[in-house]
Amino acid sequence: MTSPLWVEEQESYSRNGITVISRRPFARDYFDYKPGQHAVFGGASQHGKTTLSFDLMEYIATPDFPAYLAQSKPRDPVTEKRGKQAGFRTVSEWPPPTKLQEVKFFGGTKPRGYIINPGFGDLNTDMVRCADITSKLLMDRYARGASRENQGGILVMDDTMVKAKIMGLDSEMVTILAMAGAMDLGLWTFVQKPTDSGRTPLWAYEQSVHMFLTSGGDARMLKRYSEIIGGENGKLAMQIIPTLKTYEFLYVHKDDGYMCIVGSK
Repeated sequence: MTSPLWVEEQESYSRNGITVISRRPFARDYFDYKPGQHAVFGGASQHGKTTLSFDLMEYIATPDFPAYLAQSKPRDPVTEKRGKQAGFRTVSEWPPPTKLQEVKFFGGTKPRGYIINPGFGDLNTDMVRCADITSKLLMDRYARGASRENQGGILVMDDTMVKAKIMGLDSEMVTILAMAGAMDLGLWTFVQKPTDSGRTPLWAYEQSVHMFLTSGGDARMLKRYSEIIGGENGKLAMQIIPTLKTYEFLYVHKDDGYMCIVGSK
């Protein structure tokens, strides 16, 4: 009889008729991400969406194809820890000042990614400042992509609802979802439910090639997931999502119909 420990250590195994792939093998070997593709991470807070995004970026982000994570809360231990591990540069403004060690002429190398943390501590100005800097990031990456001055990258919009509704950046993110794919600029959104938190969550589910869904949600939410995924896969998703364990995700590649469970570790 196979022990639970042995099962957890395997790269993949079958459960309830669907393949479960351990986190690292999935990120390294199975996540076929192409520049310009959008991704959506759906589910309640504290279910590991940010951690999963860093697990994926570990194999995707490079100095020539960087990630830009816009932070929107005062303390984010996961982002702080994983950003350091990944070699991301934390900046408080955009565009950031140039560092000598990042200039190619002097033999420097740019970082694999940036964490844009405006600095927090003033209740009266935090969201205004954060919105201003995040807006500059979005407009700068979009403008450079439109003029072919950059090599694309990933815009990671953690706390997407906050950015859409509280910061008023809904229009900017929707524009990127609709038009930036051809610029090799992908938008990664983090949405608690695919309903009415601005246009961005709705567009994110429609425009994303890659979907990662956590456990939880009521019947209405599961039905909406089923409609978005479509067909037999949609019906199967309604059955699988309630069975997901903590920090597991149902992965759906909307273009080719591939589905699996991404393990919690």
